[in-house]
Amino acid sequence: MKMKKFLSMGIVLGLLMGMLSGCGNNQEVQTGEAENGAAVINVGYVTGSYPLSYEDEDGNLTGYELETLKLVDEQLDDYVFKYSSAAQDALYTGLSTGMYDLIVTNSFYTKERAEKYILPENPLGASLVGIVTDIDRTDIQGFEDAAKAGLSLAPILAGDGLYYVVDQYNEGHPEQTIALEATDNGDAFMNSISWVAEGRYDFAVWPKNYWEQVVAAQDGSLHQYYDQVQFIECKSVYTYSVIAAGEDEFAAAVSEALGNLYDDGTLKRLSEQFYGYDAFAYDNE
Repeated sequence: MKMKKFLSMGIVLGLLMGMLSGCGNNQEVQTGEAENGAAVINVGYVTGSYPLSYEDEDGNLTGYELETLKLVDEQLDDYVFKYSSAAQDALYTGLSTGMYDLIVTNSFYTKERAEKYILPENPLGASLVGIVTDIDRTDIQGFEDAAKAGLSLAPILAGDGLYYVVDQYNEGHPEQTIALEATDNGDAFMNSISWVAEGRYDFAVWPKNYWEQVVAAQDGSLHQYYDQVQFIECKSVYTYSVIAAGEDEFAAAVSEALGNLYDDGTLKRLSEQFYGYDAFAYDNE
């Protein structure tokens, strides 16, 4: 069975990016140049973003997103991928100005992103998302429990992918919604952990990979709250490659290749390899 078409269901996120073996970090590439008859696709990624895109012990770039793109490239005979790295903001600027054709930044769906760029119908990956709440709570296992209990949710930055995750839940559960407050506070995501620990709000929504690196890890910047709050995983949220506007034919080819990798179990295997768990675990919800 072909992978379900997630965007057509209207869901959603943006938060925590390939490379061909032996390539340098900052290749100089020219959009549109041809190589052996194949169209060159300039791919931008953020390096040093474990486990999505980073250097291994031998100095080779790897990671979930990069290894997935390599496999996509193998399926597309009419295209050849060239990779270069930049800061996340610069990647989006480059995508708008023609420097890049495709970028990967662990991108969740957002309305604004979908309007400005192309998000292929089939996703690149998934992120496990969960609820951060008081460590002594035993009555909450997911969004539905939080909604029924009337728990207060810490504000989420307007336009952030996590905002759309909760909004999508509310759309599907109009009889019992979560009060969703948007904020322009750029520190709201990181501050939400202390807000929950202090009792200012009942829960926050976080991706599991951030929880593990920022709170659970002993050297995490918010590890001081680890004995006060808990993370309850409850939802798989798709992440997308982001393609320049107008590249519809290329986007369709990428989507088909990603669908093949999903159907044959490759995306799940890569997820387990790089995350240590199946990020698609709640894929059927």
